[in-house]
Amino acid sequence: MVQTKYWALFACVLLSAPVLANDAPASDESIRELLAITDAHKLIDTVRGQVDAMVNASAKQATQGNPVSPEKQAILDRMRTKMEAVIDDMLNWDTLQAMYLRTYRASFTQSELDGILKFYKTPAGQAMIKKMPVVMQNVMGEMQGLLQPMQQKMQEIQRETLQELKALPQKDALPQKDAAAPEAPAK
Repeated sequence: MVQTKYWALFACVLLSAPVLANDAPASDESIRELLAITDAHKLIDTVRGQVDAMVNASAKQATQGNPVSPEKQAILDRMRTKMEAVIDDMLNWDTLQAMYLRTYRASFTQSELDGILKFYKTPAGQAMIKKMPVVMQNVMGEMQGLLQPMQQKMQEIQRETLQELKALPQKDALPQKDAAAPEAPAK
């Protein structure tokens, strides 16, 4: 009888081992494989390009499209150089890969990552990898189309609210003493 309990306990431990193994954190090796297969570094290049475009737009906005003196241009060039150095420092693959490793390790089990890798190695997974940047770009374009009317409506609500507030009588102001009313005697 006692021996049967030990065998049952031993069987439970053996059967639960695969479940426990599936809950293991994702290995750095498998995360690196996922980052490679999904071309994660290309996303960083895309972000860098967008940030560079913002820096250039900022410089153009500073000059308002007008020609600038050589002195002002030198200042703007130094600004661009400094901003590019910040971008290079923040958006370099070595720093970001360490962040990806921490984030993926905390987010996925090895079993989940194995399944994701298996999918991304299929033709459908490869199509998703290749088409996802275009999908995201299109989604962002659609979102801008939604956000503009929403922003206009929010501004209109804000204007209406300000008008309502201005129309209210000034209750917050201190009441004026009426010269005709007698003051109450002090006690």
